[in-house]
Amino acid sequence: MTEKATPMPQIRPVNEYTGMATLNHAFYVVDMGEPEGIALPSMTSDTRITATDSNSCLTITAGSSEWEPVKISFLVYDQEPVPLPGEWRHTETFTCTATDTPASFTTGTDPDDMFQDPPPDDLFNRPGLEPPYHWKGRLLIAAHEVEEHVLQFWPA
Repeated sequence: MTEKATPMPQIRPVNEYTGMATLNHAFYVVDMGEPEGIALPSMTSDTRITATDSNSCLTITAGSSEWEPVKISFLVYDQEPVPLPGEWRHTETFTCTATDTPASFTTGTDPDDMFQDPPPDDLFNRPGLEPPYHWKGRLLIAAHEVEEHVLQFWPA
């Protein structure tokens, strides 16, 4: 008699947001509350996400060109999740730090162009803990009808 391996249960996010963004540049910026400047986007295909020295601002390079729509999802977990199933052409891990100031998102010029509906103010806050909030993350990129980015965040 052989034992069957039990698959790992999929951990559900405690907070999430998905939106379509039309990029004004071939990158976008995630400000985690109170950044000390913006990281220049990476120019290599190996690194698609760049953090500032303080880890409070992320710059993500898109594979598409300017003015192309990108589907972007932010998934926040209580613990490290497994990577989402699917065919991802790029996977990368990162660390970041958020404050209790609402996060903002921009395509490099105008935050109003980033998402049709704004993400929740408390997306990166961690109830019961004092800021700054330290996160680990994973960037997953796929190419479907539009380029898709999923950023998974969990406590560091």
